[in-house]
Amino acid sequence: MAVSAGRSVLKEASSRVNRDRSNPLKMIENRIGYAGLESELSIYDTYENSHKVGLDSDGITLCGMLTGKKVVHCDDEAFDFLPQQSFVMSPNQHIDIDFPLAQQQAPTTCLTINLSQARIQQICDQLNLKNKPSIDMGEWHYRDDDHLHMDLSLPTQSLLERLVALYSENSDERDFMIELGISELTVRMLQQQGRNFLLQQLDHDPELTGLHRALQHLELYLDLPLDMEELQKLACMSRSKFFQRFKLQLGCTPAEYQMQRRIEVAAAKLKRGMSVTQASIESGFM
Repeated sequence: MAVSAGRSVLKEASSRVNRDRSNPLKMIENRIGYAGLESELSIYDTYENSHKVGLDSDGITLCGMLTGKKVVHCDDEAFDFLPQQSFVMSPNQHIDIDFPLAQQQAPTTCLTINLSQARIQQICDQLNLKNKPSIDMGEWHYRDDDHLHMDLSLPTQSLLERLVALYSENSDERDFMIELGISELTVRMLQQQGRNFLLQQLDHDPELTGLHRALQHLELYLDLPLDMEELQKLACMSRSKFFQRFKLQLGCTPAEYQMQRRIEVAAAKLKRGMSVTQASIESGFM
């Protein structure tokens, strides 16, 4: 499923993208690029097994895996980077990459989108103006100490497909449509950082705010059916206010969050060697 999702991004690309990729100038990290007004899309293909290939970012860079597999070495740790996942590099960050599966007939492919820090700050300012900063999070801002490595949600996957198509077309509305897509992508990135920050706060003070209490309840009882009445009571909010605050800060509904966390917990249990049946039961799927 992950591989087909990555290929769908390329399938949605214009014939121009596929034509540009068809004549690589080098075998490792062959790049084609397309510029927007305040951003740039690059697609990299690697056609041979290679190790410790360095990559430096001069700005905030979102990386999305399309096909194959990378092993990313970042800040003294290593992780597998797979299709339907993304990773965000901060300005002046260095990583090393292994390409264990790359080959001539099945290249390892990823995309990067370089984002303008000024544009990200502008979006943060707009969010802070539109939504009064909450005690949970403070003001919206980009956290350059949070190197996001995450699975892509279906809406974000669809957004990347649209952006690849937009960057490579020549319509009069191209730049305007790209900026709309980049704004949406930035908001999703900020929401994911906010979610990570909230979860880190849970470890230190699960009673910090009503939203923290509701999140802690969700974490403790992932295996039980969602109880919205209990969650809004813990948050000390009306149902509509709780739903609105939750979706703004975490980028998803409580039900979507519960499902995402169940999948994450089940995957961790399977990785530790637990049986599929037991992992499913303990994660709330049975």
